[in-house]
Amino acid sequence: MGKGQVEDVPYGKETQLAYFEGQGHLLKGDFEDAYASFLKCADAEPAEMAFHFQLGKIDLELERFEAAENHLNRAATLDPRNTWVRYHRGLSRLAQGNGAGAEEDWTTFVVARPGDLEALLECADLLLSQGHILPTLNLLSNYEDQVGKDEEVRTEALRLVEQTADPESLGQFLEAAKKDFPQSDVFQLQWARYLMATEKLDECLEELQALALRRPNWGLVQFELAELWTRKDNIDAALPPLKRAMSSDDVALESKLRVLLGYGLLSQEDRTYRKAYGALLDRMVTQHGDEPAVVELACDWAYQNQKLDEALELALLLLELAPGSVETWTNLMAIRVDLRQWNAMAGDAENALARFPLEPLLYYYQGLALRESNKSKLAVQAYQGGLQVVLDNPILEGALASAMASALRDLGKLDESEAAFEQSLKASEDAFVLNNHAYYLSGRHTMPEGQERLERALECSTRAN
Repeated sequence: MGKGQVEDVPYGKETQLAYFEGQGHLLKGDFEDAYASFLKCADAEPAEMAFHFQLGKIDLELERFEAAENHLNRAATLDPRNTWVRYHRGLSRLAQGNGAGAEEDWTTFVVARPGDLEALLECADLLLSQGHILPTLNLLSNYEDQVGKDEEVRTEALRLVEQTADPESLGQFLEAAKKDFPQSDVFQLQWARYLMATEKLDECLEELQALALRRPNWGLVQFELAELWTRKDNIDAALPPLKRAMSSDDVALESKLRVLLGYGLLSQEDRTYRKAYGALLDRMVTQHGDEPAVVELACDWAYQNQKLDEALELALLLLELAPGSVETWTNLMAIRVDLRQWNAMAGDAENALARFPLEPLLYYYQGLALRESNKSKLAVQAYQGGLQVVLDNPILEGALASAMASALRDLGKLDESEAAFEQSLKASEDAFVLNNHAYYLSGRHTMPEGQERLERALECSTRAN
């Protein structure tokens, strides 16, 4: 470097060298070495903002937050207009629990970037992630005050207000938002929901009907209309918008299922709801036919209505969608029982047990299918497998032992069969098992050798009746 060039350099040669060394260390991730280099620069040129800024950023990286804030304070004093300094100082303040201080810095940062909602929402999320709700709301409010009203920003603020504010404050917020954004469908819908929550049903109906005229295909409006009519005990009026809501992607599946389950319960208590439930379920199957929860409800409904072929088809579809649920397999096998499809059921049970070897109910179904297929020896093995894994379920334990007793009788193993009946009754005393055991004991044993067994038969018969 020639003499003339040296004179053009704003800092001395040693400061220049330390600066470039610091940059090199940063590129390699050697933060402590970079820090030492920039510290030399700051000592040599204390009025240069950039050196304090670099030191502050390195302190942030190394989680030395108080030191970071001190360096960034100096940088902010030297260059008050540099909003990136304010952004990083906000980070250091937030890390020390100073949400209000971070909000102050970030207000300056985001206001200098009008329209950059990504930057605004990033800062808001950082504040919120540390539990600073009021500073978050202040940041959003300050942005709108200084940059201009923005519906997306107000919507983000609404999310916080809904979680934290009392009903009166929420109402005031929504009323102001509706006034500031009179064409906003979102705020009109939220205002209608607020009116419904505060039991101002007639005012709510007026708002929702106006929205429905403007946006007739908006599923959320239809869903709220259905809820409103339900609250007014007018199910006939609620059903048409609810059907439209069930066919809409605007409404979350969880919300649809919640309402559908409610109608399902009503249909069991009151037959007048059955038609409505069936119609809603048809809409859900059309719209969400690949959702296991929906298919399961449709399968149960078909089964309840004795449409066994349809129930079987849906159960097989459910098996494709949710093979990892043991209830999927047991539902399928319950339908196979009614259809007397024993061979297919035995195959289902074998496949299910490969997935769930510790589920005793699957062994019960397997044993039932095998015995009905005249494979009683294999059935006994299945029941024994179930008894080995059943825990804290005396009713199922009793059913497994009783079924095994019947399979053992098929094989002529009468002593073992009687022992299995006793095991069943010890687990759970059941009138059907008591009668069967009494019948078989009295038919097999005679006096005087079988007196004890005959007395047991009389005891079982008496207890059963």
